[in-house]
Amino acid sequence: MNWDTFEDRIRMKYEYTPLDPASQDIRLVTILPGKFDDPFQIKITHAPLIPAVLDDQQPKRWPLDALRRTLPQSWNARETLEGRIIFRNYDGRYSSWDHPDPNFPRERYELPVLWKPSVEFEALSYTWGSPKIREKAVVLGDGGEVKGFRALGRTQRLGLQGNLADAMRHLRYEDRSRVVWIDALCINQDDLEERSEQVKRMELIYKLAHRVVAWLGPGSPASELAFSKLAHLGRQIEHTRDGTMLSAPGCTEDKWFSGKSVLPWDAETWDAIFETCSRVWFGRLWIVQEIHLGNDNSVLKCGPDEIPWSLFRRAIICIHAKEAGVPEKLWHKTQEIKFLCEYLANMPFVDVLKNHHKRPCQDERDKIYGLLSLAPAEIARYITPDYKTSPLEVYKSVFLAVVKHEQRVSLLPYSGRRYSSTPAEEWPTWLPDWSRFVRVTTPHHVGFCASGMSASRVKYVGSGRLQVSALYFASISCIGAKLAIADFADFRRTGKRLGLDRLRGAAYPSRGTYRDAWLETLALGRVEDRHYGVGWPSLESLAAMIAAPEGTESEEEKGLSNGWKIWTTGRINGCYSFSTQNGYVGMINGEPQQGDEVFVVLGCNMPMLLRPTANGEYGVIGDCYVHGIMDGEALFGSIPPPWTAQIGTDADNRVRVMYYNEEVGTLYRDHQRLQEVPVPFGWEEITEWKKSRADPLYCKRFYNKETDETINWDPRLSPEAFRERGVPIETITLV
Repeated sequence: MNWDTFEDRIRMKYEYTPLDPASQDIRLVTILPGKFDDPFQIKITHAPLIPAVLDDQQPKRWPLDALRRTLPQSWNARETLEGRIIFRNYDGRYSSWDHPDPNFPRERYELPVLWKPSVEFEALSYTWGSPKIREKAVVLGDGGEVKGFRALGRTQRLGLQGNLADAMRHLRYEDRSRVVWIDALCINQDDLEERSEQVKRMELIYKLAHRVVAWLGPGSPASELAFSKLAHLGRQIEHTRDGTMLSAPGCTEDKWFSGKSVLPWDAETWDAIFETCSRVWFGRLWIVQEIHLGNDNSVLKCGPDEIPWSLFRRAIICIHAKEAGVPEKLWHKTQEIKFLCEYLANMPFVDVLKNHHKRPCQDERDKIYGLLSLAPAEIARYITPDYKTSPLEVYKSVFLAVVKHEQRVSLLPYSGRRYSSTPAEEWPTWLPDWSRFVRVTTPHHVGFCASGMSASRVKYVGSGRLQVSALYFASISCIGAKLAIADFADFRRTGKRLGLDRLRGAAYPSRGTYRDAWLETLALGRVEDRHYGVGWPSLESLAAMIAAPEGTESEEEKGLSNGWKIWTTGRINGCYSFSTQNGYVGMINGEPQQGDEVFVVLGCNMPMLLRPTANGEYGVIGDCYVHGIMDGEALFGSIPPPWTAQIGTDADNRVRVMYYNEEVGTLYRDHQRLQEVPVPFGWEEITEWKKSRADPLYCKRFYNKETDETINWDPRLSPEAFRERGVPIETITLV
């Protein structure tokens, strides 16, 4: 039936009754009962949404570190993705929901009980799909009125897009009503002010929903099989917020959690999981915060089949971590979905933006607004949703909000006009354009620290110009061919073309040899020499793999995980290698030119490649990897033996570099040479404080007794302090 006639559009034109901000009202849809093919009848009402509160009379759950101090030596405690405390016995290699001391009070580790919110409802997460109206719902009100709507036409009907109609048909019960919050119906999409206001309430709506129902689309034999297998896998494992995989208490397959354990599934099962994970819902942007803000009751729904979100996310993380047995196309698919399944509440907002900005949405401003509920309050308070503002201004407000709170330019590495084919539009090169695919060279999880714990000295001077404090390091003198790395065999051929064997004894400017410098550059720092015990190859083993005859596989390569190969080759494919006039080598995901200049920008963890303009300003090309300056050496000097830069995972589950003395076993947070520099008069370091995800990756806290000022950066690393020590920090303008 064709609903899209002019007469029908007039009849569908409703004027929403405005929501009363003072009452904290939201709109809710009540889907009235009916058989599967019956026409829809709904009610739309206003209801106050008031947050649930904790019962003050309940005993408080203990912090994790306090619980760990109560455990016997062979036990540990961790927090699962859903917030439960799981106890692990490492002698017997089993898990339990119970404290090993049966007399230990359960209220000290079990989740507290929340009071019920002011209204009970479910929240629908779905993709809008085609805007064409496929069906209409009759809108009923109390006593024949339409509550929440004022009809302008004679027929009180509301149009439903195709995907929403499918979802509502599967949500509708035959024998009772169902109350649901649905964005397309509960927000007046034509009212920009209301949209802006309701975006601010998204966090509360999805948090207070009885559960979130994620509609993936109609069911199929493949989705039924995939849900069954994934649910079974999810019941065998638990994944913790610090990234640890464990066997679940009471599981029947106690080895499946291990990355070395191969799952006993046939090709039909793997194909079914791939097909299900390829549903459009997994790729959309708004669903990220919708599913993450929901509680443990949330489900994914394909037709009549459902799987708890908690089981699904564990299963996907487990599959992606497998070292063997997973088809390559599914590994790539789970790489995308893994970012959705991870615990985002502790993830810095910069990483959330980077991981999810590729997801499509209908409005470019929603690249920010659609993820804003996942931002820490310290940053979100500077960003006010406003659909009357241009995307450029929205993205600029985010950049400057991060600068204001962090005192860092953490988003600068995601900017740049990296390729000549990039349109020369009026967009500042220092500002990431989240509506496009944002390229980046260096991985965020390898703990680089090119500028130390310095703060940015940033000033927005208008007309798209940004002033920063930076150190010029070198100019590019030689550029290699664009890398074409389709697989690990191409990686090996690239190493051979560089003539690494001949470079074994050639001394590199900072330390080590050119052979090792090129190897670590090709691996973008993901080598065992930098991070022990995580399955990355050593420089020596990489050299052996590259030296192996064509068509053969060395013993070292046989022991290398497929995940490392796939990630590394995919990361450097399309990049350019280069060398500088002072003998350093590097790589960039972008198109460099001779004369481009490498700068270390204060408050930025990555070196930046900049292009001088005729008037003395600079355009940003992008972040780059330059071997020998990734850990602060440009500012502080090279790291002398026996010191090395090592990375490790901190208590907040973030990876950072530390400086290790191999002779005496000493580990320092600061660059070795900074230990010789006294803290300026009046400043003292605050040693007892807790980091949060709103803090920059590298930060300390210092207090000035004279001015009563507290800062999150090292006062020895101000532009003035650097200049006093002879480091020529300058102020440059980015355009």
